[in-house]
Amino acid sequence: MTKQNIKFIQLDNIKLDVQNPRLPSSMRKKKLDKIEIVNWMLNDASIIELMLAIGEAGFFIGEALLVVPDDEEKNKYIVVEGNRRLTSTILLNEPGIANSQKIKIEKVLKETNERPQELPCIIFKTRDEINKYLGYRHITGVKSWGILPKARYLNELAQDLDGENFTLQCRTLAKSIGSRSDYVRNLLTAYQLYLKIEDQAFFKIPNLDETSLHFNYFSDSLSRENIRNYINVDIKSDTPTADVNINNLESLTRWFFEKNENGRSRVLGDSTNLGMLDKVLGDKAAKEYFSMGEGTINDAYHLVSVTADSFIQEIEVALSKLKNANSIIHTVTQHHESVKTKLKEIFSLAKNMKIIIESKNEETWND
Repeated sequence: MTKQNIKFIQLDNIKLDVQNPRLPSSMRKKKLDKIEIVNWMLNDASIIELMLAIGEAGFFIGEALLVVPDDEEKNKYIVVEGNRRLTSTILLNEPGIANSQKIKIEKVLKETNERPQELPCIIFKTRDEINKYLGYRHITGVKSWGILPKARYLNELAQDLDGENFTLQCRTLAKSIGSRSDYVRNLLTAYQLYLKIEDQAFFKIPNLDETSLHFNYFSDSLSRENIRNYINVDIKSDTPTADVNINNLESLTRWFFEKNENGRSRVLGDSTNLGMLDKVLGDKAAKEYFSMGEGTINDAYHLVSVTADSFIQEIEVALSKLKNANSIIHTVTQHHESVKTKLKEIFSLAKNMKIIIESKNEETWND
């Protein structure tokens, strides 16, 4: 970064950034005004804390905003770095534009007196002069963004390397932000998957959008070979998502985010569930069972992880249920006709299992 002087600019001449990587893609595609951005930024809980800090102590000169001239409006500047601080200062001066958190904002206004009208800024000619600093600060630094804004920002930086192949893009970006190229490759590949999901209108899964989709589910999935193969991602390729199986990507997305009648999805995105899903997708029978049915990932996983211990646990659970049913059988005044059919089925199953075990162990099992 070149040497720059701090200048104080009137608040009215500083604009929030419509290209802020934190903003959802759906918003960044529209022509946003100040009020829309301020109210979206209010979703960040730290805005109230920043309002309190700035309202009590004023705007610290050491936290100068990084701005670029607005090409569309003379003497106006756009904040590339410092949008949360600018949002907080705007709200201190124009609390009436807030659509939410009005009680908290009113409390801040009562407890503070500072209302900055001009803010310290460092003016740069172009965004490119700030971008590398932002990458270091928000991707690998202490002011880390969420994983989706990180991926979106890296994707924007990659556009400047359009003439290079994907591998070289990842290496160049990794150097610029002080990170590893495989980390950059993973985020960019997951972001390409995200764009495909977004392009499919989130597969019309109820209540799923950019704000409710957990991007890390996909970035973490890319470290699992069988999940990658299922959606046909070649992570080492220069075009890793060129041949993605959209149908299977939809299934994966539904498993992660579509809720059943109990409000639960079939697969959580934590390490344990992703590990089970990876094993299930690596086994033909388990994959078919899980893909075609509505069972949980635990049920499918049991098909590929059966041991003597897990088998006896299943038997003990079934036996416990039968004992419980036997203990209450006399309290039922009239049984369903289907009970006899099910009891016959249980008897047949037990008899068949007994035969299988005996044939394997060549041992006798006395009734």
